[in-house]
Amino acid sequence: MKANINWKSIKTVLLDMDGTLLDLNFDNYFWQEYLPIHWGSLNNMDVLSAKKQLRDWYEKEVGTLSWYSLDFWTERLKLNVLELKSDVQHLIKYRPHAKTFLQRLNESGFFVVMVTNAHEDLIKMKIKKTNINIFFDRIISAHTIGHAKEEQPFWMKLQLEMPFNFEETVLIDDNLMVLRAARKYGIRNLLTIGKPDSQKPKQEIAEFDAIHSFQDIIF
Repeated sequence: MKANINWKSIKTVLLDMDGTLLDLNFDNYFWQEYLPIHWGSLNNMDVLSAKKQLRDWYEKEVGTLSWYSLDFWTERLKLNVLELKSDVQHLIKYRPHAKTFLQRLNESGFFVVMVTNAHEDLIKMKIKKTNINIFFDRIISAHTIGHAKEEQPFWMKLQLEMPFNFEETVLIDDNLMVLRAARKYGIRNLLTIGKPDSQKPKQEIAEFDAIHSFQDIIF
């Protein structure tokens, strides 16, 4: 689809990383498949039981900074989560046309900022794999801000650290909870991703304009 964004009025572009610019398959596969195997083995549990226990723990932390914290899960699970993630880093890749879109933003003179809930160590891993940092004027992690993007204080502190005009800013994020928080804060131009995970079906989303490929909005 062609999202209803007037790019001539936009100065600041806020972009999520996982599921927006990069394929969410890496993260989903790790948390839903790879980690349960290793954590279950460590605790003498079969994979199905491990998945159920982990799913219960995940659900309690969704939308909080802890959910995105490698330190939190390393402590909770008693294993090195970052090291395990490195085992499957071959799955880290750009979503369709994301790199071309980023290049176009740079060529057009927008102020481009990554706003991500990802842990700093995971950002470093993904930068090493993709060189995605070269496209951004700033990279801001929720762990530096001290709040997840789903929480209002994140946006308040972001505004203090990096003032932006609500009408001249666009946020693209695959997380609907994040988009709702940004909308509540006052950001007007919001887009989501219809297919954040290359290995899962497209999602039908009515609440926000959704793109399936950045080719839909390359101007």
